[in-house]
Amino acid sequence: MTKRIDRRAIVRALIVFVVAALAVFAVSTIGSTAMADTPDAATAVAQTSAIHADAETTEAEVTVDDTAADAPGTNRIAQNVFNGLVFGLLLALASVGLSLIYGTTGLSNFAHGEQVSLGAMLAYFFATQQPVSLPLLPWEFVIGWPLWLAAIAAIVVAGGTGWLQDRFLWSKLRKRGVKMVQQMIVSIGLSLALLNLLQWWIGPDRLRVSIAIEERRQVGPIQLGDTTAVSIAISIAVLLAVAYFLLRTRLGRATRAVSDNPALAAASGIKVDAIIRLVWIMAASLAALGGILMALYDSGTKFDVGAKLLLLMFAAVTLGGLGQPFGALVGSLVIGVVVETSTLWLGPDLKYATALAILILVLLVRPQGILGRAERVG
Repeated sequence: MTKRIDRRAIVRALIVFVVAALAVFAVSTIGSTAMADTPDAATAVAQTSAIHADAETTEAEVTVDDTAADAPGTNRIAQNVFNGLVFGLLLALASVGLSLIYGTTGLSNFAHGEQVSLGAMLAYFFATQQPVSLPLLPWEFVIGWPLWLAAIAAIVVAGGTGWLQDRFLWSKLRKRGVKMVQQMIVSIGLSLALLNLLQWWIGPDRLRVSIAIEERRQVGPIQLGDTTAVSIAISIAVLLAVAYFLLRTRLGRATRAVSDNPALAAASGIKVDAIIRLVWIMAASLAALGGILMALYDSGTKFDVGAKLLLLMFAAVTLGGLGQPFGALVGSLVIGVVVETSTLWLGPDLKYATALAILILVLLVRPQGILGRAERVG
C-alpha cells in the first residue's frame, strides 16, 4: 500500500510539471511568433527588457539572476527552468518548516516570512565589514566573521527565536485554549512587528551578504555559478537530512504522530509540547537557512524579502498538501519552475500571479493538494 501511494504521488507531481511545462512552451511559442510578425519586434523586445530590468532594480524584488540566460550558447528556456528548480529548492527550506508547524499545531503562521528575513539579516550582521549596532545601544562595532561562521551563528540565533516564540507565546496560547483564528491573527501582528523591527534595525536599503563576485561556467545549455552550485548542494543535503529525521529517527516518528493525532500521541506517552517546541526550532532554523542562501543566490537581500516570499510559501504548502512536509517540497519545486519560466512571456511583476493561478487550477482538480489525503465530509 505504501509503495502504491508513493507511485501515485510521484505520478501526480510529474503530471503537474508536464502541464506547467506545456503551458510555458505553448505561450512562449505563440509570443515568439507574434513578435516575429511585428516590424519593430527587436526594438519592442529591447524596450520591454529595459523596462523590466529597471523595475527589478527599483523594486529590489527577490529574483534570480537572468543575465546568464543571454550568454552565448545558453538556452533561455533551459536556463529559466534550471533557475526555477534552484528557486524551488531554496523556497522549500522555508516551506517545509511552515508545513511542519501547520501539521503539528494547525497554525498558519504569517510571521514565518520574517524568519526568512531574519536569517539573511543576521548573516549580514555577523559577516559585514561595515559598522553595525544592536537595537537601543548607542555604539557601533564590526564583527566581520567569515561567511560560513556568520551563517552558522545566524541559523543558531534564528533557531533560538523559534524556541522563544513557542516558550513565551504560542505554548501559553495553546494552554489557554485560544482558537486557531485568534492565533492566526496574533501571528499577523507578530509579522508586522518583526517587519518594522528589522527595518528599524538594519534599514530599508538592499544589502549584500557577500561581496564576492560569482564566477559562472557553461554547463550544457545553462550557466552555473559556484555560489549557486554550493546553494543547491546545501539545500539538497539539508532536505535529505530532514527527510531522514522524519522517517528514520525516533523524534521524527513522534513528530509525525503528533501531526496525525496529537491526542493519541499524548496517550501513547509522547510529550506533545516538547515535540511542538522542537518543530518551532527546526522551522525557524530552516527558514533562516533559506533566507541566507536566497540572499547569496540573488546577490542581495532586504528587510522585507520574507514578506514577499510568504504568499509563495503558503502556495507551495497548499499545493503540496496541508501538513505534508514532502508535499511542501514538491509544491515549492512546482511554484519555483512556474515563477521563473513565466518571465519568458510575462513581466516580472506578474510571475507570482502565474504561480497562484497554477495553484488554483490544481486545487480545482485535486482539492487536497498533490500529496494530501482526501477526507470524507459528512
